Amino acid sequence: MPAQGMVLDASADAILAVNATGEVVFANRAVKRVFGWSPGELVGLPVEQLVPVPLGERHVQSRRAFLAAPENRPMGIGLDLTARHREGREFPVEVGLTTVETADGPLVFATVVDISARKALTSQLEQTSEELRQHVVDLDRQGREMTLVSRLGARLDGCETLAEAHRVLTEDVPPVFEGDAGALYRPESPGGRLEAIVAWGDPAPLTRALAPNECLGLGHGRTHVVADADGESRCSHVTGSVGAGLLCVPLAAQGEVLGLLHIQVRRTVRGVRRSAHVAARRRLAEMLADHVVLALVNIRLRATLREQSVRDELTGLFNRRYMEETLGRELGRARREGGSVGLIMCDVDHFKTYNDTRGHAAGDAILRSIGGFLGGAVRGEDVVCRFGGEEFVIILPKAGLEDTRRRTDDLREQLAGLDMATSGLELPAVTLSFGVAAFPEHGASPDQLLKAADEALYRAKAAGRDRVVVASPPPAVDG
Repeated sequence: MPAQGMVLDASADAILAVNATGEVVFANRAVKRVFGWSPGELVGLPVEQLVPVPLGERHVQSRRAFLAAPENRPMGIGLDLTARHREGREFPVEVGLTTVETADGPLVFATVVDISARKALTSQLEQTSEELRQHVVDLDRQGREMTLVSRLGARLDGCETLAEAHRVLTEDVPPVFEGDAGALYRPESPGGRLEAIVAWGDPAPLTRALAPNECLGLGHGRTHVVADADGESRCSHVTGSVGAGLLCVPLAAQGEVLGLLHIQVRRTVRGVRRSAHVAARRRLAEMLADHVVLALVNIRLRATLREQSVRDELTGLFNRRYMEETLGRELGRARREGGSVGLIMCDVDHFKTYNDTRGHAAGDAILRSIGGFLGGAVRGEDVVCRFGGEEFVIILPKAGLEDTRRRTDDLREQLAGLDMATSGLELPAVTLSFGVAAFPEHGASPDQLLKAADEALYRAKAAGRDRVVVASPPPAVDG
């Protein structure tokens, strides 16, 4: 094939001619670049030396059938096979086959193209495509998580009490860490054990309560991470396998522990190193923890401000504003339920004299002592208020007139044994005068009841102080 050989030699692709017995009878110059063999060296060699898998193996059952029936050979282009270089390395090729009838019998001409670069590029493109797809999945997941965290923050902002906040946390924290397990703990008391208000996962963490010294995160005051089951220490409250990683994120503000967020990272992300995935979960957990801490601090601050707005600064008792609101509310309830409300008004006897002779510090100490005494001597549902100056008012829900009078007598007797010494001040024994009134006997409105008790207190003062006087019934109204 002199003329044809010149034409074939001009091709940039390797071209082989193979006879019916599978031997190479012609090779163009390009085979040197593709296979490392010179054309002359290839002539007479079996084609399997260049293409280890027999041409057309996908379509025939054996080499014998391939050689015996040339018509069964797959002709055409685009056959994706593996070739072998002279040095022994294998590489992907694309083969096009054409049958040519000659005087010596049929020949199969094979055009062989090294597609290593194309395969590498395709593989790289597939890898890049998978990475992009995974990146989109990760962005979508992160977007959902950020939405959930934002919703949690918004719901927490609307909470007025810690109980409301804990209910929101119970509902909203587990979905943020879908696929993982964890628990959110709150302290049972300042500095005491922590109990789980919610736990999630399959299975959920077994520890439902823990001491602060059982958690390395709480002990160090910062997030504790375990991302290597063999090389890192875990908290003693963690049982079972580590999984992909562990996180203990303290919820703390100004040195006070408000809770603990514990995450057991259970799932992994394809194409993302374990340490990188745990680091991403840590960032999410710490972001959520910041929202929770800020919300809890704000709730406590608002509660403190509310408390301060209804408390008397000196005695710590409720102030007059709170007393008026409470008395109106209790009277309304008593009218609806057909009940009663007792009211005690008392005044420190000779208080002006104490102030003038011993100074305002002594006067303030007396008021604080009296306030502490009254606050500790009543029932939990009773409301003790500083009415103003040295006057105090006690509201007794559901107490009748006789019960209120009896309890007032008990207060006066208990006061006699009160030790007034405080803060290094030697204070004299003090007495109180009491006026007693009750609903419905002495009025139906707060003003009527307060006026009746005030008049009874005035009479107690006039009668010599240190005594209890019950208000007189209001005058009958002529019909």
